[in-house]
Amino acid sequence: MALINIRRNLKYWFVVGILLTGDTVAGVFAFLSTAGTALQERLWSSTEIAATLAAVQLVWTGLFYANGRYRVDPTLSRFREIQSLLRITLTSVLVVIVLNEMRPGLLAVESSLVLTYWFYLVAGLTASRMTIRMVQKAMLAKGYGKKNTIIIGTDSRAIEIADHLAVESTGHELLGFVKSRNGDAMQSEESAAAPVLGEMSNIRQIIDDHQIALERPEHSRLLEILTKANGAPVSLRIIPDMYEVISGLAKTEELYGLPLVEINPEILTIQQRFAKRLVDIVLATLVVVPAFPVWLLVALAIKIESRGPVFYRQERIGQNGKRFTINKFRSMVHDAETVTGPVWAEAEDPRITKVGRFLRWFRLDEVPQFINVLAGDMSVVGPRPERPFFVQKLVEQFPFYYRRHRIRPGITGWAQIKQSYDSSLSDVREKLKYDFFYIENISLSLDSLIMLRTVLVMLSGKGH
Repeated sequence: MALINIRRNLKYWFVVGILLTGDTVAGVFAFLSTAGTALQERLWSSTEIAATLAAVQLVWTGLFYANGRYRVDPTLSRFREIQSLLRITLTSVLVVIVLNEMRPGLLAVESSLVLTYWFYLVAGLTASRMTIRMVQKAMLAKGYGKKNTIIIGTDSRAIEIADHLAVESTGHELLGFVKSRNGDAMQSEESAAAPVLGEMSNIRQIIDDHQIALERPEHSRLLEILTKANGAPVSLRIIPDMYEVISGLAKTEELYGLPLVEINPEILTIQQRFAKRLVDIVLATLVVVPAFPVWLLVALAIKIESRGPVFYRQERIGQNGKRFTINKFRSMVHDAETVTGPVWAEAEDPRITKVGRFLRWFRLDEVPQFINVLAGDMSVVGPRPERPFFVQKLVEQFPFYYRRHRIRPGITGWAQIKQSYDSSLSDVREKLKYDFFYIENISLSLDSLIMLRTVLVMLSGKGH
């Protein structure tokens, strides 16, 4: 799995690098054709011009990246891509021109020259992107860059999808079919464009590196597919009912005339993942470094009251099922679970020490987890990581529990500020509602709200 992810990442960044190179060439061409000449006339040095050019290019790269303009899919609509670049650049340039007119002298060049620069920039970007996408599609036609695809189902609809993928240059390499029910047979073996790879019982092994298209299954079968496939590096899509399409109940995308509904999309875009990770690193650094003297005082208090280590380290399940060791200030007596075994914590747990009760009251026992944040195992905000022992039991009760593992677990989360300790399955069920709400509505603004409310909970002494 790790090797698969490395290959996928290398392919992605290779194409992104080509797109960045093309954008840079277009930007340099536009800059030197207009503003560069004007700045030389104003006796700017080559160093000043180069620094200005670098800054401008950095701004464009940031804007394109934030708007998802570095997608690597060769089947993207070239018209929509150019239209998007046109909108982004024109809006930005018009804002700059308005500011320059409101404050004369803000720029070293006239507004008319900025507009000329934009014209050259759009021309360069259009030529660059069109060329790159044409090369991508030419390579796709020769079989390079296709997405491995399997179809779940063996009925006439599955065969129709297979025939469609075989005829059109959709960018999908059909590897075969998976039986949605044991004992199913191909309804038309001679029409099948690929072999039957197996059954639903071994779907996870089959889909390790495949894009998936699904026949329309009943709800229980769909839930089974989602549960078994969850966490795999795949995209799952279904053919919607005609009623759902014409009524607007399903948001569809088109694959060369074939309507599809993506039912298991990436929770965070690349841009959102980057922004969330950046915030995590900044906040964790601000907590770990300046607060280190406080850590020493807490460690001293723990050692004075009871024997045992200062930190409590425990294995937890993180993103994509990866196991990691969580760090906390020890708030219970040493070897607290020697007799009881793994149990859920309680609000008035007799194993909690006096210092530990104080730490828990203000949630200070969680502070060392910012080290896990810096290590990349956790985020500041997200579903709380659970122990493998409990995960195994919870999955039996809640088949879709693994969806919590699609993102990094957090120090605090929507469920933690809404509810107290888990002491029963009904508490877990209630917390799952909050966790899934967070996952489906994840954003920096929601993270900010959760962090603010967490601070208020800490200051009020209502932590759990």
